[in-house]
Parts: sequence; C-alpha cells; structure tokens
Amino acid sequence: MTATSQHAPEGTPRRLTDRSGAFLTHASLLGLTAFYFVLLVRLPFWAAFIPCVVLVHRIGIMIHEYFHGITLKTYRDNLAVVTLWDGIMMTYGMLEVVRGAHLAHHKWTNQAQPGEDHHHDSAHEPGGFRLSMALDSLRHLNWLADGLRGKRPYVRPGRIVAGFLLSLFVIAGWILVGHGEIVWQSLVTVAFTVTGPMSLRGAIEHSSQPGNPDFANEYTTFLPIFNINRHIHHHEDTTVPWYALEWRTQRPLPASSYFTRWIRLYITKELVPMQPPPKRRARARRGDGGPGGA
Repeated sequence: MTATSQHAPEGTPRRLTDRSGAFLTHASLLGLTAFYFVLLVRLPFWAAFIPCVVLVHRIGIMIHEYFHGITLKTYRDNLAVVTLWDGIMMTYGMLEVVRGAHLAHHKWTNQAQPGEDHHHDSAHEPGGFRLSMALDSLRHLNWLADGLRGKRPYVRPGRIVAGFLLSLFVIAGWILVGHGEIVWQSLVTVAFTVTGPMSLRGAIEHSSQPGNPDFANEYTTFLPIFNINRHIHHHEDTTVPWYALEWRTQRPLPASSYFTRWIRLYITKELVPMQPPPKRRARARRGDGGPGGA
C-alpha cells in the first residue's frame, strides 16, 4: 500500500467533505497559530515559553490531520497546507520530514522499517540508552538527511526545500517589522516541544510491559490534545478526523503516565515498545509481504 493510497484514498469517506468538520479544523489551526505568535510578540519570552509549548504541541496535532489527508478533498491540497505551515512556523522543511516519518510509523507500526536495524524491542538491545531512539528531534534530523538523499520514499525533497524557502521568507518578514527576536524564540519553542512533549507522547502511545500483545495505548490527559490520546482508533482508521475519534479501551492509562512512561521505557527499562498490529504480524508469518507489504 502506498502513502497516497493509505492516506488519501479514492472513494473519499463522507466525513472528508464535511464542511463544518473541515471548518472546525481550519479554524482551530488558524486560532492556535495566531495565539502562539501573539504571545511571543506581547509577552517576555520567559512568560510566553510554557504556554507556547502547549500551543505548538496542539498546532502539530492539527497539522497531523493534513498529514493524513483528512481535512481537504485532495491530498495535494492537504500537502499545500503542511508546506505553508512549514514556512509560517519557521521549521525549515522539517514538517515534511515529520509527515513522512509519521506515515512510515503507520505503515510499519512498532516494526523495523526498510534499511533500519532495530526492531520492536530495540529499547532493550545491548548498548543501553539510545538518544536516537528516545528523542523525536534526533530521529527527525536523521530522516531529514535521508529524505534529501531520496532514501525515504515518504519524504519529498522538493517540499523540504519549499518549506525551507518559505521559512526564510517569514523570517525576513519578522525582521522587517522589527520583531527579529520571534525567529529564535520560535525555534527554541518548537525544538523543545519536539524533543520533550512529543517524545513523551510517543512513549506512552506505544510502550507497555513485556508480553503485552497490544500495539497501542489510550490515555487521559490533564489538558485536551484534540483526542489524539484515543490512539487505538486513530491507528485502526487514519481517515477518522480528530473530533470523531472514540475510546477503544474501558480503562485508559492515567494522565500521569504521560510523564512517567518515557522514563520507564528508556531509563529504568521496565517497559518495551509494543507489538505490531495483529493483522500485520499474521501477514508476516504467512510470508506474503511482512512489514513492507502493509
């Protein structure tokens, strides 16, 4: 299954053309982004930092809707929004890298991807703690290098370049209006958000005790995160918009697990990455494609 067929399928479900749902997503993305920059402009950075980290995390979740081709009718239009926000957030093409890495995560959930040497229990391989496994920001930098060399089919080098150039344009705009400090402040905020909160989220979504046959967790949160914590449903059907995601477990993990799961996975090593989804494991056993044929 290709990225296009998985995330922008023909026979678009009715919800993809739901104008009210699309408006809700567009409005949320625009509102969060506007509030983010208002805080950076109006407040000293020390006061704006934590609220802006919260906002960047949720902006990323909204952009995630466009990764999956959910919000607009054609995947090309969704890609255009991702590239535009790559520039607006001054992420220098990295949103395209994150998009590609995320699509690959769905295709090879909890499995080694082609060309990689780690597998679902790699957190406990000899060699101890691995920053490259534990921190999303480092993984994305590796994907950036691979994407520019054409080694990652889900990452489109032209869109990395477009996002980089748009970022430079936005940077010039901030400097021209006398707010050049926004450039470094936003870079620090985004880098911290990807390294911290998003890495924590990756750990809680796909780690558990050894022997757990499940492939993903659901969890409650102290602050809303647009239902992405209803994570099993999202993996079951990536075309379901954030406002339609439903619980799949009766007892989600408590909100405190969001902060402790990463430590238990990478530091104390009580936990391991979870198993691949059942259908993919069965397919691999039959020998008719395995992970690459998902």
